[in-house]
Amino acid sequence: MNKEYKPLLIFICLVFGFLNTAGISMFREDSLTLMPGIKGVGLFILLMAIFAVVFYIAAQWILKGFSHMTCQKEMQEENFFERHLFAVSFCVILLMWLPWIITYYPASMDWDVYRQLSSYLGIWAPSNHDPWLSSCVLGICYRIGVKLGSENLGIFIFVVLRDILMALIYAKCVVMLKKAGMKRIIYVGVLLFYAVTPVWGAYAKHAFKDTFCTALFVWYIMNTITLIYYGKEGGLKNRHWILYGVSALILSLFRNNCIYVAAPATLLVILFLIAKRQKIYYSIGIIAILSVYFMFNSYIVNYCGVIPASSKEALAIPFQQTARTVKFHGNEITDEERDTIDRILDYDSMAQNYDPLISDPIKDNWKGDATSEDLKNYFVVWAKMFLKYPVTYVEAAMGQSYGYYAFTPRFPYGAGNYNSGMTIFDWIEVDAFKEYYSFHYIEAMASGRKILNDWANLWDKIPILNLTNTIPLYTWGILLMGFFLLRKGKIAELIPVAALLIMICTCIASPVNGCFRYYAPVAASVPALFLLFGRSDRKM
Repeated sequence: MNKEYKPLLIFICLVFGFLNTAGISMFREDSLTLMPGIKGVGLFILLMAIFAVVFYIAAQWILKGFSHMTCQKEMQEENFFERHLFAVSFCVILLMWLPWIITYYPASMDWDVYRQLSSYLGIWAPSNHDPWLSSCVLGICYRIGVKLGSENLGIFIFVVLRDILMALIYAKCVVMLKKAGMKRIIYVGVLLFYAVTPVWGAYAKHAFKDTFCTALFVWYIMNTITLIYYGKEGGLKNRHWILYGVSALILSLFRNNCIYVAAPATLLVILFLIAKRQKIYYSIGIIAILSVYFMFNSYIVNYCGVIPASSKEALAIPFQQTARTVKFHGNEITDEERDTIDRILDYDSMAQNYDPLISDPIKDNWKGDATSEDLKNYFVVWAKMFLKYPVTYVEAAMGQSYGYYAFTPRFPYGAGNYNSGMTIFDWIEVDAFKEYYSFHYIEAMASGRKILNDWANLWDKIPILNLTNTIPLYTWGILLMGFFLLRKGKIAELIPVAALLIMICTCIASPVNGCFRYYAPVAASVPALFLLFGRSDRKM
């Protein structure tokens, strides 16, 4: 290894050691250390060192693997499968998803799906809490089904159209990997990853917004990598920057947190285009396309009466830190601090409602009439309490997020209000909406649904295979990809890696610890990052 970068790898290993040790401690004891006192600190340091060494050894092998992902320049002999790779991949993916889609007809549905439908139909006030465009697409499909005589059919139309688009995106990723010169085992493995891994089939039958966002993010990453490749090679065409801009826009319109990825990544792309002396209208065009996101949201709020998303969604960690402090140090909090907190959140219910894994019980008691001055005063108190209780604050932040970066045992079923870990979401009815809708499964398919759920649970217990459900494996793998590219001097190629790391940060700041539903766009996009290791003479 280049000695210049060895200290950086050692630093990454130490960070891993700290975060993994702290995560395990939080999982087992809800504390940064596994036991109190100096013994706990000593054990923490010992485990941190052990994990750092193990990670360093594993990193050496993984980094070597990145160098051997492509085949030799001689063309491999192509069979029927490879000559028709796109069509075959598309069909295989849909075929493997089909059992989930059919047995769960019309779709599995949770609170979010009902909320989107009710917002669009006027049962609830229209809201951008769930992206309004996403709600409109879902609602339009629903209305088509109702006109054809079936609520179930409307949701099924949405699921089928969405899944076809998703399968096309994943099939395109497989084809691009082959064109990039990847070894056959790589792109065939990616095909099986999308087709066979239970989570993608399980999400294909669910009507929530996260499923489509997952595929859109993969599409965005592929377009980012394509733009960078042709920008460096001097073959950048109009279609490349247009596809980049359009994919960034659609991604952002279908998932609110994605703009926090697309905006900074687009800034990096613009700087790349300027550095490569590309035509200025490429950059202007990308900015113009992405600006439609802000114009659209402004229009629906100011002229269509859509309620904007609440800022409380971005305050999960600060709220959790306050709640944990109230729970464990409530008798030390002054009346003035209590009153300031109570103007934003319901102080009296905090200690009882605090759940380390999920912030919903706290943030759902956000007081909608709080002013910006109240919020400013709250953060003054929040900062003062951080200085008093720094360990409590760190524990609250890690208790809400360690599932995204620490290798801990699987969360128990139902953790985080059924959101922490790998949740298949097999329900269709929500009691709060029964008077408005009559969605139902086909009872004759009940045994099929059970078989698929058992299959998903079995997959999660099989060594090697269950690594596809292991969130921190993706996180640290992506970080090592970035390190590998940096060591090779491929600075521009770090842009898509940065996009995935930013998406991981939005997961860490999200309301739920270790939620694969939130993390799915990252996991599904890792195969697209393999394009960064393709041969220099490739075509995409």
